[in-house]
Amino acid sequence: MKPARLTQGIEGSIRGGHPWVFADALQLPPGAIDGEVVDLFDRGGDFVARGTIEPRSPLAFRAWTLDRDEPVDAALVERRLAAAIALRRELLHPDVTGFRACHGENDHLPGLQCDLYGDVASLRTDGALGVAWEERFVGAVKKLLAPRAIVVRNPQQQDGEARVVHGRIAQGEAGEIEIVEHGRHFLVDVLHGQKTGFFLDQRENRDRVAELARGKRVLNLFGYTGGFSVAAVQGGATRVTTVDLALPAIETARRNFVLNGLDPAAHEFQATDAFDVLAELAAAPPRFDLIVLDPPSFAHSRKTLPRGQKAYEKLNEMALKALPSGGWLATASCSSHVREHDFLAFLATAAARTNRRVTLSSIAGAAPDHPARLGFPEGRYLKFVLLRVE
Repeated sequence: MKPARLTQGIEGSIRGGHPWVFADALQLPPGAIDGEVVDLFDRGGDFVARGTIEPRSPLAFRAWTLDRDEPVDAALVERRLAAAIALRRELLHPDVTGFRACHGENDHLPGLQCDLYGDVASLRTDGALGVAWEERFVGAVKKLLAPRAIVVRNPQQQDGEARVVHGRIAQGEAGEIEIVEHGRHFLVDVLHGQKTGFFLDQRENRDRVAELARGKRVLNLFGYTGGFSVAAVQGGATRVTTVDLALPAIETARRNFVLNGLDPAAHEFQATDAFDVLAELAAAPPRFDLIVLDPPSFAHSRKTLPRGQKAYEKLNEMALKALPSGGWLATASCSSHVREHDFLAFLATAAARTNRRVTLSSIAGAAPDHPARLGFPEGRYLKFVLLRVE
């Protein structure tokens, strides 16, 4: 086994559960290749972990095991995936037919996210590791989940576009699978949809919006295919407006209303920019009692965090201005680079700029099929905050 050595004293973090070592803290063995298994030693020569390397990536080492006697191979992938699936069977309601079967490092399977939509598995693999280990990942999913089709996305292959690597998805289906969650039905496009096709991590947060929506006028911004909108109407909202910049997403949102026996004509759908909508609403009398903000990540790296901070603050400031006294803001950040305390600070700044009193009601994270690994704060990427405007 080739050795890699730490050049900084971060072995305590790795032994405490953090799975990543960046290139500036690492000396790799000569001739190392993507996905190769190496042993990691500290500066004193003591064994720290065994894992895989990506020599050309800033994220150069991913720890798989702290046990020097445990091989890192296809058999380990199968054992870890089997454990992840068993955990979901314990956690999820029986009616949930779309869920995350494997959540990467948080399930001790670096580089692999696997979402199951009915009988189709949608994989998102990470970096050069995902490319090098794709055959092992796909083989384990095929063996343990037995899907009729497997779709893979990796940012380093075909610009991250989905590839069908097992089975067949007929063109007539347009890649759409119907799933159910807590009584809500959704169409998921596993070939062209965002991420792996749907935002499964907001499942329980959609429940929270449904509970809060009764008798309210609801605005769902960055609404994608209407997940929060369907939940709000089923929860008793009087009227829901769904806004997303992508027209195909808005069209699917309408179809999701019909799929759930809801009348899309009784509600509003807009393919437009959420910032423009909020800017107009912030300067006018309140029209909505509850605003849902679930934007894409505004901070893809620590380097872009200052710019992301400005976007989060501006967006939430406008939303707070657009709400009446007694109104509610359900606001989220999905960036792993924005920690919970960062996001709350951004919201506090936005609230201060409105000169209104705002109460924090609750803070939630991702759905239980998106577990977080202790010692790995990046794993707790989703923040979902409920605020009441006084």
